[in-house]
Amino acid sequence: MSFENNVFINCPFDKEYSPLLRALTFTLLYLELEPNLSQTLSSSSIRINQIKEHIKQCKFSIHDLSRSKALVQDELPRFNMPFELGLDIGAAEYGGKKLKSKQTLILETERYHYQKVLSDIAGQDIANHNDDPAKLSEKVRNWISDNSPDKIVPSHSQIFYTFLQFTSDLSTNLSVTYSEKEVEEMPIGDYIKFAKDWLNEFKV
Repeated sequence: MSFENNVFINCPFDKEYSPLLRALTFTLLYLELEPNLSQTLSSSSIRINQIKEHIKQCKFSIHDLSRSKALVQDELPRFNMPFELGLDIGAAEYGGKKLKSKQTLILETERYHYQKVLSDIAGQDIANHNDDPAKLSEKVRNWISDNSPDKIVPSHSQIFYTFLQFTSDLSTNLSVTYSEKEVEEMPIGDYIKFAKDWLNEFKV
């Protein structure tokens, strides 16, 4: 897809975040946008180069910083996601005319958490999702609507109902060739492919 429809996603890829990531990517696909994640590209490339390429090719960017803090005592915080956010904001600030049109959404679990520890983040679009896939989907849908003045965006209830329908169909349709664990732990690239195919049939 074109720059106007590409969305860079900067988020965790662990098992615990998977329900949120699936809701996020499905919401974007339903809105006919293209999720761009470093996990879906060739592992032969240097990761940072993949990320920079995504940033250059995407008008929209979603950064979920909810897992950037230490999860257990004495563990170091994870800085990858704030670093990628910095790259993205820098591209919009110092890039050419096209990059200056970039739109950025920052997600967190608790409201105002990152404004307490990263004061320079003030002024950016920041939304909390409370680790709830439905709430995350709604925040993303509303943000896309706010930044698409010439486009009528479907309601969140319509999007999320369809997401739940796809989730049920995915397990049923793949039950012959995939185990329950394989469906649950499916790489996000495979999930996106199945979601695209399903939506193509659903919207006919």
